[in-house]
Order: sequence, then C-alpha cells, then structure tokens
Amino acid sequence: MAKLSPEARARLEAFKAIKVKHLRLEDVDRQVTQAIEEHAGYTHLLVYGPSGVGKSTVTRRIAERFVTEEINRAIVPVVWVEARPSDTGVYARLDYYRQVLSSLREHAAVKDRLMQLALAPRAGRKHIDAVEWLDMREAVEYAFERLQVKAVVIDEAQHLMQVQLPLRPVDQLEWLKSMTNHTHVLHVLVGPYDLFDFRNLNGQAARRGRDIHFSRYHLEAREECTQFVGALQYLLSHVPLDCDVAHLVKEWRWFVEWSVGCVGILRDWLVETVAARLAEGSTTLTLEALQAHALSPGQRVRLEMEARLGEEKVESGNESSHQKLQQLLSPPLSTREKHPTSSRIGDRAPSRDPVGFDPREVHVLKCPGSGLVLDLEVARFTQSAIASVECEKCGCVRKVTPKKTRLIYPTHDKLRTRSSHTGPRWIKREGAWTPFVPA
Repeated sequence: MAKLSPEARARLEAFKAIKVKHLRLEDVDRQVTQAIEEHAGYTHLLVYGPSGVGKSTVTRRIAERFVTEEINRAIVPVVWVEARPSDTGVYARLDYYRQVLSSLREHAAVKDRLMQLALAPRAGRKHIDAVEWLDMREAVEYAFERLQVKAVVIDEAQHLMQVQLPLRPVDQLEWLKSMTNHTHVLHVLVGPYDLFDFRNLNGQAARRGRDIHFSRYHLEAREECTQFVGALQYLLSHVPLDCDVAHLVKEWRWFVEWSVGCVGILRDWLVETVAARLAEGSTTLTLEALQAHALSPGQRVRLEMEARLGEEKVESGNESSHQKLQQLLSPPLSTREKHPTSSRIGDRAPSRDPVGFDPREVHVLKCPGSGLVLDLEVARFTQSAIASVECEKCGCVRKVTPKKTRLIYPTHDKLRTRSSHTGPRWIKREGAWTPFVPA
C-alpha cells in the first residue's frame, strides 16, 4: 500500500475518530455508567459479548468521558487497563498492579510515593518477594484513595481469570472483592463470552457481581436490523470519499452478514477500505472496493460459530438458572402432602361441571394470550430473577422461557377464576411490563 499524504492521513484519522451511536452501545454505556456512579453492594461487573461488537470501544469511551468531565484535575474517576496473558498465572495480579501504578504515577498527589517503587523487574531477578508484592498492592490502594478512583476497567479480563493452580478463578474474584472492600472501587471486567463462566462461581460471587450481555444484531429481528441500518448510514455519511450512501444502504443485509452483525467489525472494515482507497489516490467508495476488503469466508465462519456458541451459552445458562430457581421456590413434596385439601393428579376438583360442557370442545377455552410474542426485552427479562409472567389477556401466571431474541407466552386455558399465584411476576400496566414483587 502506498504511503498516505498528510492530507489523506488527516482525513482518515478524522474518520477513525467518528463515534457512531447505536441502541446496543448506548444501552451498555448507560448501564456501565450507572454502575460506576453507584454500584451499591457489588464489587465487579462483567461485560461480555462476541468479538468485534464494540466492548473495548464503549468502555474506553466511558473511561475517557469520566476523566474529561471531571473538573478537579487531582481526581481520576476511572482507570482503564488491559489484562495481558501472563507467562505464569500467579503474576496476573502483579501485572494489574504495575499497569494501574504506571497510569497513575505522574499525578502529583501520589507521585512521591509511587516513584519509590520499581515497576519494572530488576535485572537478573526472576521472582519478586512477598514484601515488594505487598508494597505494590498497598501503593495501588493508596493511589485509589488519594485520587478518588471510582472504577477500574479491565479489558481482555479473561486473561486475569485464567490462573494456574493453586489459584482458581473464584480466588481472583475474592481478591477483587477484597480490593473493593478496602477502596470502594468497582472493577469492570470486559471480554468475550468466556467471562460468562465466572458469573456465579459461588454465593459470594453471585451476590457481589453483576453482568451485561453486549450482543450483536441479528437478521431475523426487524428492530435490530433497523438499528444496524442506522449505524451503517451514519458511518457511510462520514466517509471522506464520494459514495452513494442511499445505494450502499440498500445492501444493508449484505453488510450485516459480512460483519457478523457487529458494528465494531463494520467500522474496522470501512476504515480499512477507506485507507486503501486514499492510498490509491481514489476519490470514491464503491461496493467492489468494500468486497475486496471484507472478511474472508473462513474468518466469518469462525466469528459466526463463536458468536452462536456464546449466545447459546448465555441463553441455556439463564434458562437453567430460572428452572433451578423455580424448583427451589416450590414447596417440598412432604409439605404439600400435609394438606389434605390438596388434590392429587387424577382426582376430580370439588366443583360442579358447567351445564352443557363438552370435553371435546376444550380448545375453545384456550386464552387469546396463548402464543403471543411479549413486547418485553429479553435482556431485561433474563437479568432479573423473575421467570413468571401474568397473561395480559386473562390474568393467569405462567413461567416464560426466552427463545433466542423473543419471549413467547405459553399456550394455556383461559383463567376462569382469580389467580392464586402470589409470588413475584411480570405484569403489564398502562402498556409497559414491570416486575411485581409482593411485600
């Protein structure tokens, strides 16, 4: 590729600096920002999703925004670091200490103390002793307190969790919990679907952690396609080349397929194509040029497989958790048998049959709410611990299991009496779904 002229380089850098907004990114931005501002009793937040969806981009922007908006230059609200694979697992924490201290050591409030630490390994030494290790941890805690740090964002956090014996992943979460207890600093762990495995390693990890699924866009969901098209149109309108935006947007389905539904991949693809066209001295962006710089079929297959496996892991994991929770909330069999009024399977109910009732016409009793697609966000539904939903047509309560990107209410008979369900459930009031938890 030919070297870019200063003018072409400036145009390319301006395009790379474009901050495209879309629904998924803004939703993750809002949730992470809210967690940093007020994380109550939890210590870590997991942000996971497919490669190229924009996890690093959004979390880095959040960190930069917090720092930029802070008026007091002596305060560093958010620190952003990137976990690196370690030669030996026990040094994952040491690398974390060194990166944090390196990013903060120039601030006047901590400079004197941090300058005394040797952040780089000393020549001829293969190991660091316990005293120096503890000195680094105390220095990090000191810097967090003096600079009033609210959160540390750790990108590629799967490397921080991949430790060797005798350490376990749960030990890493316990270590982060200890850091938070001493400093009140939230740790935002960002990475691929591997992080989903670290959600609920034990009761402490479940209680002190939260998670956000930053998912891609899917062709089968109309609303998601609309959001993707909006991001595509925005990027194309800022390309520093002549291009027929309307014509290219008509090929949105092709863009979704070749970017695997990830706006991050789409953006990188456009940047690479624009850079090549500028280097060639071309002034136009064409579909043929985009085809030449698209991912190869092999790359697409790998990314698509990983994304689907990750989505399936999240869906099946949430579904399994809902099922286990319902089993735990159900009264034991021994308790049910103590109530003589409880009916057994096959027993007649203590009531009279309606006159003229024909069992062969039972299909007539099906509620019109059966099979309805609920206008309730799957992410919002799965992040709660409430799996039961009250039918908006008849008021009966049934458990709903997410089906990919939709919530479908189960087929059921129309409720003929008042529902006896008294547990937590989702209800629709004034056109909006809200969780209802009885006092």
